[in-house]
Amino acid sequence: MRRLLAATLVATACVFVAPISTDVARADADLGVATTTTYTIDAASGVVRVAVDVAVTNLVADRFDGTSVISRYYTGYSLPGALASANAAAVDATGLPLAVSSRATPDLPDYLVYDITFADTLTFGQTARFTLTYDIVGAPPRSGDPARANPAYSGFTAFGWGDSGQAELRIVIPDGFTVDLFGDPIDKQQIDGATLYTADGIADPNSFNVVVSARNDEALDRIPARAGDSLFEVRSWPGDTAWQSFVTTQIETGVPALAELVGRPWPIDDTVAVVEAYTPYLYGYAGWFSADDRLIEVGEDLDQEVVLHELSHAWFNDEWFSNRWLNEGLAQVYSNKAIGVLGGEPFVPDPIDTTDPGFVVLNDWSDPAFDDGDEAREAYGYNASFDVMSRLVAEVGDEAMRDVLDAVADDTIAYRGERAPEASSTTTDWRRFLDLVEELGGSTGARDLFEQYVVSVGGSPLLEDRARARARYAELLAAGGTWAGPVVVRQQLSDWRFGAAEAAIDEAAAVLETRDTMSAKAQELGLGYPDRLESDYEAVDASFDAVSAARDEQIETIELVGAAIEAEARDTAIAATVGLWGTELSGLIDEARTDAEAGEHDAARAAAQQVIDTVDGAADLGTRRISLAVGALLALILLIVLLAIAVRRRRARRRAAVPPLDQPPIAPAPLVDRSVAPPASSVPASPPPAFAPPVGPPVALPPPVSRTGLTR
Repeated sequence: MRRLLAATLVATACVFVAPISTDVARADADLGVATTTTYTIDAASGVVRVAVDVAVTNLVADRFDGTSVISRYYTGYSLPGALASANAAAVDATGLPLAVSSRATPDLPDYLVYDITFADTLTFGQTARFTLTYDIVGAPPRSGDPARANPAYSGFTAFGWGDSGQAELRIVIPDGFTVDLFGDPIDKQQIDGATLYTADGIADPNSFNVVVSARNDEALDRIPARAGDSLFEVRSWPGDTAWQSFVTTQIETGVPALAELVGRPWPIDDTVAVVEAYTPYLYGYAGWFSADDRLIEVGEDLDQEVVLHELSHAWFNDEWFSNRWLNEGLAQVYSNKAIGVLGGEPFVPDPIDTTDPGFVVLNDWSDPAFDDGDEAREAYGYNASFDVMSRLVAEVGDEAMRDVLDAVADDTIAYRGERAPEASSTTTDWRRFLDLVEELGGSTGARDLFEQYVVSVGGSPLLEDRARARARYAELLAAGGTWAGPVVVRQQLSDWRFGAAEAAIDEAAAVLETRDTMSAKAQELGLGYPDRLESDYEAVDASFDAVSAARDEQIETIELVGAAIEAEARDTAIAATVGLWGTELSGLIDEARTDAEAGEHDAARAAAQQVIDTVDGAADLGTRRISLAVGALLALILLIVLLAIAVRRRRARRRAAVPPLDQPPIAPAPLVDRSVAPPASSVPASPPPAFAPPVGPPVALPPPVSRTGLTR
C-alpha cells in the first residue's frame, strides 16, 4: 500500500539552480517517516476518532552538478485514511492548523488519501511534525465499504504507517463493547474505562493491519416478533429499519413454513434473539445460530436464504446430529424448501467435484481452525453437504423424511418391531442417519452416496459388514413372517455391532425353525398356540433361553394332545368298547385343546393323558365288565332255574297234601309206639305221612269253601 501511495506524495515543489535536473526522489527513500496512529471508539457519537501523529524528515541532500546545486524540498505530505471517513483536520506541532484535503485514487480503492500542506517548505535535514485527525463514520449498511460505525457497532481496519520500526498503533475500546480482532498480533491492557491494544515498533508497516469488530448489543434497537406461539426479539443497528422489517417478515412467515416441512413444531420455548451483526462476516459466514444462548446472528444483508437457514438450525443442531455436515446440509435443504413454499426461487447446489482444492470427506469436515486452506475447505464442505442431502431428501420424499426426523427427535432406533420403537443408545451421527433413511425412508441410494462423499478412509469395510448383517436380518424377517425381529437383533444392528447381531440372528433363526415345526404339528391337529410365544420372541433383549424353553414346552403339549386325539379316534375291540362305556373323551379332548391353545400346559397335559390312559385301559376294563356281566347273567339264570324248581316242588307238595273231592277222607293212621324202634336192618325207611294229625280226639274239619266255581 505504501508503494502505491508513494506516487501520490506532494513532494514535487523544488528550486533548481541551473542546470535543471528532472530526478524525482522516491518517498520511501527520500523521507523518514515516524507515526503513532490512535483509533478511539466514541460510543456516544457512534463514530471512531482517528488521530495520526506524524514526523516527516527530508532525507534528500543537496547535490552539486558542476556549477549548479540541486536542492530538493517538500511542501506537504500524503497518507492513507479510512474510506468512510469525514471531518478531517490537521495541526502542526504548535497547534496551528494546516491545510488538508482528501481524494480517492484508483490505486487505493479501499482508502482515501489525505493531503496535508506544510506551513513551510521542508528542506534537507528538516523534520515536520503534525497531527491528522478524522472520524470513521462508516458506510451505510449493505454498501461495498466494510467499515461501519454506529452506537451499537464499530467495524474498521486499523493500520500503522511509516518506516520500519518507526510506526506505532493504538486502539482504544471503551468498556461495554465485545471485541473481535483479526490480523496481526497486538498487545492488550486494561486502562481506566477502556481496553487499550498496542503495537510498537512495527517491523513492516506496509503489511501490518488489525481488523476490529466491536459490538455493544445494549445499544441495539429492539422490537418483538412472533410466529404462532413462538417468541422472538429482533435487534438491529440503530436506524437500520429496513433490516428490522425484513427479518421480522422472515420470522413470521418462515418459521411456520419450516415447522410444516420438518414435521416438528418450533423447538425452543424461550424467546430467541435475532441480532444484526457484522461478526459472522469476519469469519466468512453470513450468520450463525447458538442453541445454548437462544441467539441467531445474521449479517446486514437482506438475504432470505440466510435468515431461513439460521432459523432452521433451531432443529438442525448438535442436539439432533453430531456430524456438522448433517446439520448444515439439512439446514441448507430445508431453508431452500421454505423459500419455495414462500414463493421465492430456491438455490441448488453445484455438482460435487472431488478434485476441488478444498475436498474433504464430509465426516472429516469439522469446525474450522481458520488456518490456511480453511476457505476452500469450508466452501467445499457447505456445497457437498448441500448436494448429498438434497439427493437423499429428494429420493426419500418429504413425508418419509418427517418420519426420519421424528425418530431423530424422539431418539428411537431405526429397526422397528411390532410395539412402540425402542430408545436408541447412540447419538445421531452419520451411521444412525444412514440406518434411518434406509429403514424408515426407504432409500436405496444412500449407501453409495455415503461411500463416495461421507465415509472416512477405512469406513468401507464397516459398510460391508453392515451390508452382510442387514442381508441376514432381511432373511430372518422373511422367515419370521408375522413375527417381527427380536429386540436384541434390532438393537445390535442399531449399535452397529454386526458380529453380535449375526450371532443373535443365528439364535433367532433356530427359534423360528422349531416354531415352524410346532406350527406344522399344531396345524395338523387344528390347534393354535398362545400369542405370547410371538410377543415373547419379539421382546427378547438378551437371551433366547426362556423363549426356546417355552417353545419346546408348547411342542411337548401339542404332541401329547395329538396323541390323545389319535387314541380317541382309534377303532376298538368289543372289550375296549365296553370299557369306554360311560366316558366323556370328547369333552376331555376339547379341554386339552383349549388349554393347549392358551398355553395352560399342566391342564392340557392332564386332560390329554387322561384320554390316553382311559383308552389304553379300556380293554382290560371291558373284559372285567364282560366277565362280571356274564357271571351275573349265569347267576341270574341259575337263580331263575332254582326258583322254578322250588316253585314246582312247592306246587307238587300242595297237590299231594289235598285229596281229590270224589274220594272218601283218609282214615287217620294208627298210633305208633315210637318208644321202640324197629331194627335198622328189618324196618325200611319211609317218608313221613303227608298229613299226621296230632294225638288226641279228632278235630272236625271246616266245610269246603267255594272259589270261583271250584271247591276244594
